[in-house]
Amino acid sequence: MIKNISNTYSKHLIIRTFVISALVWIVMLFLDFAVTLVMEIENLSDDKNFLSIFNILLYEQLHKGMQYLESSMLIGTLIALSIFNQQGNLVFLRSAGFSPLRIVLVSGLGPLIFSLALIFLNETLFMDLAKTSKILNQPIQSTKVIQWEIDEKNLIGLRRLNDSEVEAIRIIKFNDQQKIASFTTLQEGELDDGKLQIVDSSTPKTFDFSGSFLLSNNALEKFSLPSLLKLKNSYQLEKDLQKIDSLIYSRLLLPISIIAIIFLAGSLMFNNMRSTGVGRQIIIGISIGLIYDLIKDLSVASFMTYQWPILMAHLLPIMILIGIGTYKFNKI
Repeated sequence: MIKNISNTYSKHLIIRTFVISALVWIVMLFLDFAVTLVMEIENLSDDKNFLSIFNILLYEQLHKGMQYLESSMLIGTLIALSIFNQQGNLVFLRSAGFSPLRIVLVSGLGPLIFSLALIFLNETLFMDLAKTSKILNQPIQSTKVIQWEIDEKNLIGLRRLNDSEVEAIRIIKFNDQQKIASFTTLQEGELDDGKLQIVDSSTPKTFDFSGSFLLSNNALEKFSLPSLLKLKNSYQLEKDLQKIDSLIYSRLLLPISIIAIIFLAGSLMFNNMRSTGVGRQIIIGISIGLIYDLIKDLSVASFMTYQWPILMAHLLPIMILIGIGTYKFNKI
């Protein structure tokens, strides 16, 4: 009898949490797309019409939506358990001998399966679509930003056309007294294999740069996990390695982070079962999601600033979630 109850309610709970978590993620994806589209409409011009903006944002939106995955799973789990509780199912399961932890583990299978599917699609499809968006955006993106880098006694500025071509190169040379010795302006150059090569000079010139300078600000985030692992072996500067390691650990630990946030959601649900309205759970989920994202950003920024082990920067927020969830479960 208990086994039949377990199978019936387990399947129902897994399907319910899967569907609601998926709907929450889709809604957050749509809201982000709508807000971004409205903001980009202000940049309409002869070279940048509404259709081109729409296509660019559409291609990158699925990959961009991965940043809402953890919050969506948290909110989805809270809403699903809240509805399940309003129907009297949680009280029935507990009276039948099912522990809160067991109920949470079963309910977490739905969001976890959905998350793993999205993680796989992000590595195999979403990132490629985001790169397509970047290609579509290149002819119309702003090229007024000048990047600066120091190479020995030279301060070099350039304007990026893409990941391999640059223009408007400015080379400022300093003497031993740190005073400007000369200033040179060149038209174009190429970025290749960690070097800046000047192509419009009678005397060939080559400058070495760090990996972080060769890649645009958002390029690393669009690298798949295998590509990041391969890229890690090609750079030797500690600053670049730490940035790449941070992205690798965030990808590898994302499923564990989702499990931890579902664990916390379950503990909050059982903490006060008499006041579990859906609206209340949405507010709680959004609040915790924002706080969790802030803690992750602060943790990674602090560890990178002080050159501490970057793995701990990603494990620390997860440990906080598990600690709070364990404390809440012990009070049930």
